[in-house]
Amino acid sequence: MGRQLAQDIAQSNMTMEQKLLYHLTSNHYPPINEAFVATAMVAVLLANTNIWDVELIYPNGLKRTVAHTIEGLHLEAFLEENNDY
Repeated sequence: MGRQLAQDIAQSNMTMEQKLLYHLTSNHYPPINEAFVATAMVAVLLANTNIWDVELIYPNGLKRTVAHTIEGLHLEAFLEENNDY
């Protein structure tokens, strides 16, 4: 997983869905299943509104908080600059 590549992806001209798909499937080893893209999108949106403790239901049935999801899927590069992460 490359932090610099994540930052480059986040700053690209792709849609957020395309960015997260690329990040999860190409910037992780082993790749994260593309079914997690929607969960990652929700986590980023909630984190950008400073909501960190809501539990998300993962495609595999697990429940994790927004904060855990941001950290676990390495989504920090996709957050707005002025949040409280």
